[in-house]
Amino acid sequence: MARCTSNVPSSNAHRTNAVIELFIADIDGCLASPYEAYDLTGLDTLRRLPHEADTAPALTLCSGRSYPYVEAMTQALALTTPVLFEAGGGQFDPVAAQTAWSPHLTDEVEAKLRTVERWFATECVPGTQISIDHAKRTQTGVVSPKGDEIRALRPRTEQFVAEETPGLHVFATDISVDVVPPGITKRDGVEWLADRLGLALDETAYIGDAETDLEALNAVGTSFAPANADATVRAQVDHVTEGTVLDGVLEAFRYCRAQNDS
Repeated sequence: MARCTSNVPSSNAHRTNAVIELFIADIDGCLASPYEAYDLTGLDTLRRLPHEADTAPALTLCSGRSYPYVEAMTQALALTTPVLFEAGGGQFDPVAAQTAWSPHLTDEVEAKLRTVERWFATECVPGTQISIDHAKRTQTGVVSPKGDEIRALRPRTEQFVAEETPGLHVFATDISVDVVPPGITKRDGVEWLADRLGLALDETAYIGDAETDLEALNAVGTSFAPANADATVRAQVDHVTEGTVLDGVLEAFRYCRAQNDS
């Protein structure tokens, strides 16, 4: 693992010689900190970076957030490359203004997800600050600003899923618990997007901060974690940035451009 510094290439034993054509960023923990104000100046800088040099990779997003949130961020960054929402469960093409859903979303899967959602609503939400993300279709999930509520809910959710809706998977971050079907992960989404764009995974870079990003980080040609990422994530990526959150994303993007220039 090499520490990444802005505009200064660092060694990477896993780095291929492929040009980095696509830079994929998670949102929560990377572009912004949950429940905190956006760094509008930093986001404007990120919006401009892909257009400042021919060697800059295209920019896109891969987030566990629902479609409306990811579409809004897509518009704010003036993106033209399709983005991934619901952790790869859907794609949004901002040029065609069209969405596409994962082929792994079947009627049986949707029925299981609604069963979990009803359990969240009746058994987990009352008396807490937990709320359901009702906008999601390919998964079901809850969020809370209180980390202790999320930590306590994860094992309960794992037990319920194992007993009542086997085959679904449980993932958690500091602020959320999500239940997703097989075949709908950020790695699956990245592979789906790369195939659509005609890119090899070696030609893609990804920055993420949480457990839910690990499979995607391990699949791409160049992986990054911001300094605020979970320790398990920082231990497995090619590069850890010196900056946190959006500063780390800007640092990683500039690193990719510098690699393409070299």
